[in-house]
Amino acid sequence: PGEVMEGVVVVNANGSWSHQGVTLRAEGSVKLQLSARSVGLFEAFYSSIKPLNLLEEEIVILDPGRIPDGLTEVPFEFPVQAIDGEQLFESYHGVYVNVCYTITVDCVRGMM
Repeated sequence: PGEVMEGVVVVNANGSWSHQGVTLRAEGSVKLQLSARSVGLFEAFYSSIKPLNLLEEEIVILDPGRIPDGLTEVPFEFPVQAIDGEQLFESYHGVYVNVCYTITVDCVRGMM
């Protein structure tokens, strides 16, 4: 909380091409996970508990245009803030619970 996530998206284009925009999406969630040892013990809870979203951020990092031939680096940054009413936790992969954060980048391209 109160921190800024920053980085660079690297595109290695083989020839230039046009796009309709590039967006970055950051997500974080807590998920209940069953282990082989707990089958039967938590099945009733597992089927009724949905993942708890902690972080959802989507930013446009490139407006529609062209990606030139070769390497293109696109810097990004955004404040790390929990969804209202939620709290952020450290990444954790345990026997029954996973706390995971992911960043995905999508490039929308038209028909050729």
